[in-house]
Amino acid sequence: MSHSARIDYTVRVSDRARRARLTVTARDGLVVVVPRGWRGDAATLVDARSAWAHEALSRVAERRSLHVAGPAALLPKRVELRAACESLTVVYSGPAAAPARARRAADTVVVSGNGDPAARLAALERWLARAARDVLVPRVHALAAHHGLEPGVVRVRRVRSRWGSCSSRGNVSLSRNLAFLPTHLVDALILHELAHLAHLDHSHRFHAHLATLDPEAREHHHELRTAGRFVPVWAEV
Repeated sequence: MSHSARIDYTVRVSDRARRARLTVTARDGLVVVVPRGWRGDAATLVDARSAWAHEALSRVAERRSLHVAGPAALLPKRVELRAACESLTVVYSGPAAAPARARRAADTVVVSGNGDPAARLAALERWLARAARDVLVPRVHALAAHHGLEPGVVRVRRVRSRWGSCSSRGNVSLSRNLAFLPTHLVDALILHELAHLAHLDHSHRFHAHLATLDPEAREHHHELRTAGRFVPVWAEV
């Protein structure tokens, strides 16, 4: 952890980055993302955008405080899987010698085994990965079939910066955290990625095609820009 003008930050090297940029998340705070081999000065970059950094950090301060407090503060009491229209209670059973695991029981998620909070959070994340696949993969195939489309492999992953993507081979990748979003936004994101089966760019032709799949695509795009608020603190990547 470094600091500039009393703003703490970390530096992360990214093979995908083309230029240095600042990001702020509740989990990581202020991060300077730089391309591999970058020769610039992170402190100078942070100083130049200090006003933006302070404002962005203030917006995530409450959620950030939970991450700083540690795993015990992050353990949820409920899980809202809006994509499946489900609200689940989380129950933690007594510590045991067995590894921590989370399982679904009716309208409850039972976390058992190892009582260490970090282990329990990891168990919840493994459960979330399974639950998200069970909800999102069938939805992709249902929407694709409805519109006569044929995607390739559909994957649900723990990703940092995108809700979804579509490769040149037609493979669709979705963030597991889509499971926390309302159904209309989940469908909007999926249709956006399915539209890339015809046009991989974001050209006029792409948007015209997307409008035939989702007539309210523009409104949904604006909603998705702030949809991160639906993701609980414990599941933030």
